[in-house]
Amino acid sequence: MKILCEVQVLNRTTQANRTPRAVKSTLAIGYKQSARDSNGNTKKELEMVLFTPQVKAGTRYKVRDNIHCVHTKFVLDGKATIGFKQPAENLLIKCDPIQLKGFLQTLKLGMEGKDAINLRLNIANTTAIPQKAQPQLRMTINKRSEYPVKGFPRTLKSLTINNIQLMKLSFEICTLRNLTTLDVSGNKLVKIPTELGRLPLTSLHLSGNALGELNDWCWLRGSKLSQSLCELDLSANGLSYFPPPLVRFESLVTLNLNHNKLRHLPFAIRRLQKLRSLHVSSNKLESLPAAIEDLHIDLLDVWGNCFKGFNVEAAQTQVQRTAATHTPTPLWLQAARVVSAHKLPYSTSTLPAILIELISEAPKCLCGKLCYALESRDLLKRVTQPKFTNIKNLTYSREHQIYSDVIICGPNCCAYPQLKALFNILIS
Repeated sequence: MKILCEVQVLNRTTQANRTPRAVKSTLAIGYKQSARDSNGNTKKELEMVLFTPQVKAGTRYKVRDNIHCVHTKFVLDGKATIGFKQPAENLLIKCDPIQLKGFLQTLKLGMEGKDAINLRLNIANTTAIPQKAQPQLRMTINKRSEYPVKGFPRTLKSLTINNIQLMKLSFEICTLRNLTTLDVSGNKLVKIPTELGRLPLTSLHLSGNALGELNDWCWLRGSKLSQSLCELDLSANGLSYFPPPLVRFESLVTLNLNHNKLRHLPFAIRRLQKLRSLHVSSNKLESLPAAIEDLHIDLLDVWGNCFKGFNVEAAQTQVQRTAATHTPTPLWLQAARVVSAHKLPYSTSTLPAILIELISEAPKCLCGKLCYALESRDLLKRVTQPKFTNIKNLTYSREHQIYSDVIICGPNCCAYPQLKALFNILIS
C-alpha cells in the first residue's frame, strides 16, 4: 500500500530533524521477498519505505519487532506518529484522514502476521507516487526580461509588476479569475482596462502611475471589484479630483491618495463606513467635508496640505442669500429624508435608483437632513473646525489648522442661528 503524505523525520537520539520541516513524501508498506530457506520456503520480510525529495531511492524500515510506538490520537485530523527502534527515528505523518486510517490498519494487520490485499505490494521494486506540480499562486516581476512571454499562469492569486515602465495593462491579466492581489506600482499606466472591474480583487496597488492624465474611471464601475476591494493605493498619480465611483466601494478599509493634486473630498465619502485608514497627505486640500466625522477612522493622514482659515465674509454672504431665498422642498426629497432619518430598509425593488443614490451619497446638513442641490447658497466653505471625535489617530501639519465645509438645508435649519452667531462673533 502507498499513500501521498507530508512527513517530518525526527531522530530520538540526537533530537535533530533529518527533514527540518514536513515534506511531500510517499509512504509504502509491503513484503520484501527474500531467499528460500532450507525447507524451500520463501521468507517474507515486512518493510516500510519512505520516499522524500531528499532521498528519492527511499529509506527502508523493518516493521516486525521494530515498532517503538504508534500515536493515533489525532488520526481524525490526518495526523499520526510512527516510531522505530532501529533507526531510532519517529515519522510525523500528515495525510488525508481516510488514507491515513487505511494505512495504519494495514500496518496493524502486518504486525499481527495476517495477510491482506494491501500488503501484497512487492516492496523491493516499489517507487514513489508521481506528484503533480504545485500550482503557481504568486508571481513577482521587477525586470522587463522577467515578463512571461508565454502568458501568466491561470492559477495566480497574487501578481506584482513594479518599475518596468509598463504603459499598458494587458487584457490577459484581467482574465486571471483567481487573482486577489495586484500590484503594478511605479509604471507609466494612464488607463486601466474596464475588464479589471470584473475581478474579485481585495488589494490593488496603482501608485506611481499617471492615471490623472485621462481620469478614465470606467473600470471602477465593475460590480465585483466594488464589492470585494478592501485596499486601494492611488498615490502619486496626478489626480486633480476624487474619482466619483470610488464612493461606492463600501468594502474599502484602506485608501491611499497621497501625493496628488486633490483640492476637495466629496461629501459622499460618508458612504465608506468600513474605511479605517485614509491617507491624503501632500495634496492641495483647503478643507475637509463635514462628512468625515461620520466615519470611524483609525488613521487619518492629512500631512502636507495647506488648509485655509475661516472664510468669514463669503460664508456670511452665503447665509444671507440662503435666508433670502426660500423654495419649497420637493416631495421626493422629503421622502428621501424620512427614509434616511428613520434608517428604513430599501432596495432597487422598492425605490428608484436615483433616489437610492441620493440617500446614499447626497451631503447632509449640520442638522442631519439630506441636501440635494450643491449650489453656492448651500455650501459653506471652511466655516467650522472638525472635532474628529471618531478618529483615533490624526497626522497633520501643526502650522495649518484644519477646517471643514458644511451644508445647511435652509433658513429654517436649527443650525442656521448658530452659524449666523458664529459669523457675527468672528467679524466683530
